[in-house]
Amino acid sequence: MIDLSIDFCGLHFENPFLLSSAPPTRNGEMIRRAFDLGWAGAITKTLGLSPMNNVRPRFASLRVGNDLAGFGNIEQITDKELCSWLTEIREIKRDYPNKIVVTSAMAPADPEKWQTLIQRINSAGPDMIELNLSCPHIAEKGLGSDIGQDPEQTEKVVRWVKEVAEVPVMAKLTPNVTDIVTIGEAAKSGGADALSVINTIRAFMGIDLETMEPKLNVNGLSTFSGLSGPCVKPIALRCVVQLAKIELPISGIGGITDWRDATEFLLCGAATLQMATAVMRYGYEIIGDLKDGLSNYLYEKGFTSVNDIIGKMLPKVVPSGDLDLSYRVVSEIDQTRCIRCGLCYVACRDGGYSAITFDEDRVPEVDEEKCDGCSLCMQVCPVPDCVRMGTRK
Repeated sequence: MIDLSIDFCGLHFENPFLLSSAPPTRNGEMIRRAFDLGWAGAITKTLGLSPMNNVRPRFASLRVGNDLAGFGNIEQITDKELCSWLTEIREIKRDYPNKIVVTSAMAPADPEKWQTLIQRINSAGPDMIELNLSCPHIAEKGLGSDIGQDPEQTEKVVRWVKEVAEVPVMAKLTPNVTDIVTIGEAAKSGGADALSVINTIRAFMGIDLETMEPKLNVNGLSTFSGLSGPCVKPIALRCVVQLAKIELPISGIGGITDWRDATEFLLCGAATLQMATAVMRYGYEIIGDLKDGLSNYLYEKGFTSVNDIIGKMLPKVVPSGDLDLSYRVVSEIDQTRCIRCGLCYVACRDGGYSAITFDEDRVPEVDEEKCDGCSLCMQVCPVPDCVRMGTRK
């Protein structure tokens, strides 16, 4: 038996998987359906003292070939009245006492407004509050990432909230900063119980070359959006690794699509995992594959609990100056797997060290004397395990 449960900020999660604050948690009915399928928790759409209206359309995609690499949105916070949400939160907690309900909250950088909002949220009885200090495309100034990009403002807001909050408080940070560690430390100084990282990355989703209009087109005009999906995962992992040294619990977000992605976040130090874009694409039912895949991985590696791997990779991340310059590797091509596409040859010729030859029979061969071991050929090869980097003889 593999134990997927996690204790996070004094709360018990039956597994690490949560729905993040996004369209999949637009209302209570959606959260209930997700809970019935096995999600451990959900963060509501962001609540404010007043709802916000949305433009249409508000989504765009970034594609590489036919693959969806990223997803852009300009969705605002909830369009529902606060009193309606508070009723739904009470009822969800009544009907799902073992699930974790986290309320996302946003207000301007004003102590009275923040504390009024949090006190009203307290009355609904959520398990935790997540502070949205990070939305990059909110329509009104002085909200979201306008706060989260300023360490002084971040610390103040967290402190105001902690003065009145009756449950643990998690600060959701933006990657749209020069140094996310400074922001994380400010949140900790303000009293944050946990950090959630990352929110979406500010982006422009591209241009339709036929019409010469933006791809996220609202009656001919557009704006900067929040980018999510697989393309942001490396940035999210970097932020989790950087913030792990602050020694606050971390909820990881950003590009998690399957159990493999989820496991990477756990190894980097995240204890809970939030997902939205993959859910919007594949539906709530992916929770079964997430739990099964993670359980099977832990079993195959000889672990009995998900807690055994949290942060396990962190000691292997060092400053670049500490890497071993004497370590040498060389490219090795498995001719039994090779499909003779020539991609390794072209890449090495025009972007590497011209160490691969390609004869008239389209057989690639590596000149070990020329090979620098950069691994470019391995990265462009379309066949898994066809090219490996072996120790130089």
